[in-house]
Amino acid sequence: MTENTERFTQATALADSGEALAAADLYRDILKNQPKNLAAAKALAEIVEAGRVLGDPRAARQAVTDIETESTYSVAKTALANGRFDVAIRCYTKILDMDPDYDDAIWGLAEANYGKRDLNEALKWYRTYSEKYPVDHEARHMVAALGDGPKPLRASDNYVRETFDHFAEDFDRQLLEDLEYLAPKLIHTLFREVWSGAAADLVILDAGCGTGLAGIEFKAYATYLAGVDLSPEMLKFAAARGLYDKLHEGELATFMRANEAKFDLIVAADVFCYIGDLQESLEAALVTLKPEGTLLFSVESQSKRGYSLTGSGRYAHKPAYVRKSAQSAGFKEVIGRTGTLRTEYGEPVKGYITALRRA
Repeated sequence: MTENTERFTQATALADSGEALAAADLYRDILKNQPKNLAAAKALAEIVEAGRVLGDPRAARQAVTDIETESTYSVAKTALANGRFDVAIRCYTKILDMDPDYDDAIWGLAEANYGKRDLNEALKWYRTYSEKYPVDHEARHMVAALGDGPKPLRASDNYVRETFDHFAEDFDRQLLEDLEYLAPKLIHTLFREVWSGAAADLVILDAGCGTGLAGIEFKAYATYLAGVDLSPEMLKFAAARGLYDKLHEGELATFMRANEAKFDLIVAADVFCYIGDLQESLEAALVTLKPEGTLLFSVESQSKRGYSLTGSGRYAHKPAYVRKSAQSAGFKEVIGRTGTLRTEYGEPVKGYITALRRA
């Protein structure tokens, strides 16, 4: 690094004294050894654009833009990850000033404004991204969540798969350290209240198993533990835990209907928050449960009627709606209670945890 600094000083002196060709050779040599040296790239672009040496002015200037946008994007990502949303917004805006087609900066502005809770601005950038990429499932879902248009009855399989594939590697750390995630433990506590005896011989389905956080809580009770999830990346981490007898990649309701009367217990931690209308999922759960089986799950709760697709992209349900849907599907509620599922942006996310059995 010190050597390149000295050579840059030498090259600048050569350029200032009229020896542009020698200066350009030095700048190019610096970039060969240190491709992201912004000062050398800028200096080279200036003498090429001035016609003092042969070269492609547009390519030289593009090299400067590439280095500067990459560096700024790195700062923006770090700022976003650490909750410094204003810094991230400034960086992403700077990138788009340099390169209006820098798609990751468009997405970054949507995410940073959402983190800042400026939902109108977030919606603007999600729409911008969605207009460029109409088949992007996450952008379409967030436009539906934040916009005024019709809401889907559930998140699409593609949206769920892409979202969790993206977060799989850092999922456990984010939930356990950053979000103080409690849903599996709350469900486990409810299980101990409704299931009598030692219960070490159960056939258990971890529905939407993710990386296996609920599996940790329930492995001790299982003679057979299966997991099902849409995300292949999440399933890789679940497999690495060595908890499951079988892992399946696929849509939950389809899997449950294909495995009639197989499970004593279904556990679904933070799964139905991606499903608005619960009817299909609950009816499928009734199919896969044994006659005396139990379904335990959590939802994010709300006080207004029915369910809503919230600005987070997840659904919230009124507890009364959960009970009514359960009854319609053929279940009765054994016990249900409210609790804090996790924290998000410093605020508790309230949930409803319920245990259902066949009516």
